[in-house]
Amino acid sequence: MKRCFAQSVLACAMIMGLAGCTSTPPAAVTSDTGKTNSGKPPITKFKAYTQRFSGETLLTQSHATGHVGNVFFTHWKDGGEASLKLDEQGNFTINWIGGNYNYVGGPGWEHGDKNRVIGYHLNEDSGASYVTLYGWGYNKEMDHQDPAHLVEYYIIQRWVRTPAQGGEQGITFVSNGVEYTTYRTVRKEKPSINNTATFYQYWSKPKEQMPLGVDHKIIFADHAKAWEQNGWKLPDLNNFDASDDPTYQVFAVEVFLVEKSGTASGRVWDASK
Repeated sequence: MKRCFAQSVLACAMIMGLAGCTSTPPAAVTSDTGKTNSGKPPITKFKAYTQRFSGETLLTQSHATGHVGNVFFTHWKDGGEASLKLDEQGNFTINWIGGNYNYVGGPGWEHGDKNRVIGYHLNEDSGASYVTLYGWGYNKEMDHQDPAHLVEYYIIQRWVRTPAQGGEQGITFVSNGVEYTTYRTVRKEKPSINNTATFYQYWSKPKEQMPLGVDHKIIFADHAKAWEQNGWKLPDLNNFDASDDPTYQVFAVEVFLVEKSGTASGRVWDASK
């Protein structure tokens, strides 16, 4: 389910200014006109992504994207009450009240990487629809009538709603000791990182839900390989070609049509090295 972050944040920025669209202290908004702490040039195409916060940051507004330190985040909801608290070490807490709306948010990276290994430790999950690695791939050179030019992917870790309903089942494989089954679904003329589009969703669902309270690794290359064995190739994971968002990759908590309020908390890090 695509949430079109950049357009919404820009609209908010036009009305209130970026500072007015961000959270209250202890977060601080700093200028991002020079190089970032990592030495990489700043992102300039998508104005929403130039927001940079320092220290523990609480986000309660409807739409926000940016970085806390060097940790990228997304935070989006179409109603209701949900918040994301994030610090520069990737520690996060997401709270939601009720669930008759759609929320998605969490920490990660502003682009995907097939060789990335994602480490995470989940302390708490009191009923999110999905806890998942989530992201996009996009190839502007492909025929846009072909759903394969744009892919939204999910590597599910925990769930209360059955993912990939009605989808095409692919292979079953083992990654890092966990058995996953692959699925593919199609979204027709739905919001995406590149306007309204028809695109594929690729899914990996584990046989059993991942337990709380222990460290886990998601070896992204294993999932990309499994999808490709089905003939489901990922387009470019590291570009700024789309109209609304870059091809980000985040460890996301998604809430929609759940029965009760809840919390998910933990930490995310790059375990590639």
